[in-house]
Amino acid sequence: MEKVPQKILKSELWLRAARHFEKAGLLSESAAAWLAAGRDDEAISALIKIGERAQVTPLLLKAKRYQEAVEQAHLWLEEITQEPSRETEEKIGALLILAAALRLDQQPVQAQAFYEAAREELAQPAKQSPSLANGKNWEALAAYGVRVKRPDLIRLGYEKALVAYGQTFNLQRLRCAGEYLENISEDLHLTKELKERLAGWQPQSSIKRERERLWEAMAKFTGEEDLR
Repeated sequence: MEKVPQKILKSELWLRAARHFEKAGLLSESAAAWLAAGRDDEAISALIKIGERAQVTPLLLKAKRYQEAVEQAHLWLEEITQEPSRETEEKIGALLILAAALRLDQQPVQAQAFYEAAREELAQPAKQSPSLANGKNWEALAAYGVRVKRPDLIRLGYEKALVAYGQTFNLQRLRCAGEYLENISEDLHLTKELKERLAGWQPQSSIKRERERLWEAMAKFTGEEDLR
């Protein structure tokens, strides 16, 4: 009997799980399973049904469904306005997603307005202090830079995010650095400089398994077998 390749087997298992969750009405779990199976369109449908704007808008941009991304981002901002408690962590991300969607949908004037609104939010003194929320907000700027091909914003966003995470949010800092490396691979000088910084970092996690996982991830991005 011919063995089924592991990759195909995993995909089939995720597809079965997605259909099972969907039938049970567990659309959040279904969306996660569709994504794991590489079925973004089905995941998008599930996420729209349950109103997960923060998750679905990046997927719509990835699929080049820009008008739908604009619509979902507008809805996301409306929801945030109605729930002020969400503004600290979500408003800047929503503004930048909307700005990217509009720019990619060839609406530069409207895009610029939302981009400038996001930059005004980021310029506030409260956004300069180290915190998990501020790190995510600056990463949102970096993601915007990736989407609209602005290397200056990619670098600014990631550098500010690394400062915001600092030593307090060490796991997030390592993850952020890995994504930074992935998005600046063509800039050899900056890549070299960031790798040198990474080599001097030590994870603060007290969990040995998590420590090993983090260093394996960093080795993947830096090309070094052992950074410890």
